[in-house]
Amino acid sequence: MASSNLEHDPLRFVTLDVFTNERFKGNPLAIVELPCGNELGQETKQRIAREFNFSETVFLYPPSLEGEAHDRRCDIFTTTQELPFAGHPTIGTLVYLCREGNTAESTIQSVTLQTKAGLIRARFDHNLKIAEADVPHNVRIHHTPVPAGSIIDTQPSLSRSATRLRQSCPLVSIVKGMTFVLINVLEAGDLTQLAVGGPCIDPKAVQWDDGWASFTGLYFYRIVWEDEAATRIYIQSRMFDMTGEDPATGSAASALAAYLALQRGTAGTVYTFSIEQGIDMGRHSVIGVAVTLDRSGKSVRSVSLSGSAVVVSQGTMCV
Repeated sequence: MASSNLEHDPLRFVTLDVFTNERFKGNPLAIVELPCGNELGQETKQRIAREFNFSETVFLYPPSLEGEAHDRRCDIFTTTQELPFAGHPTIGTLVYLCREGNTAESTIQSVTLQTKAGLIRARFDHNLKIAEADVPHNVRIHHTPVPAGSIIDTQPSLSRSATRLRQSCPLVSIVKGMTFVLINVLEAGDLTQLAVGGPCIDPKAVQWDDGWASFTGLYFYRIVWEDEAATRIYIQSRMFDMTGEDPATGSAASALAAYLALQRGTAGTVYTFSIEQGIDMGRHSVIGVAVTLDRSGKSVRSVSLSGSAVVVSQGTMCV
């Protein structure tokens, strides 16, 4: 019998499709459960994330001890690095934790997650099967926008609609470590003609404020509809980074919603966004974001991210 090289007992995992209620749509997510006393090193977590090869993998720690501020702690990894926060891992983890049903009298279950970006207070509606999370935010609109020409270099098809692009695109962080170039396109065709696998953006074109260097994605969006008060907005979007296209990006949706709310700037107002993504990938996703401005209308008081998820597979893995 061949000898075993296992360093740990097998780990339980589950995969979900997030920001959808239909399997094989939305954004896939892997959640790996860490049993008590089985602390994995960063290198091992990174290898596991590469093995799943999803946009993100969550490592979920055991239930917290009584008296701790959070119910569960989780780490979020892409295939190349750890992230302080990401939207679809947060929503997927919440649905996973609450999916077994509600034992309390209320149909709303409260959960608190500890991430590297801070505490996330969240709720799960057992009737609607929707998770809603208060996103940790430190919204930063960087001083230097990204020239439109640098965006066109990554997506040559946009050269035909260059006159519809603004001369520069805002560079916005939702938290330190998660930054997006927000590119507003005006026509549906401008979104559908975007290509996967094009050249990466010139690093010199992305100039973060001092101390804010981070992961940066390109978030293309089109405002499809908004109400007369401009407080309810429906958007279609696509997100690209150095690894390709992402079917649903909660952190990018949160950054965009915060930016658009600040541009409207009505003090104390709640702006609600419904953002569709992944359509051109065949992985239709729906992301909900609500942004509340403070009394000055110049700062974000709160960001709430919402969505659903469905379990696709589960099993154990050896490490």
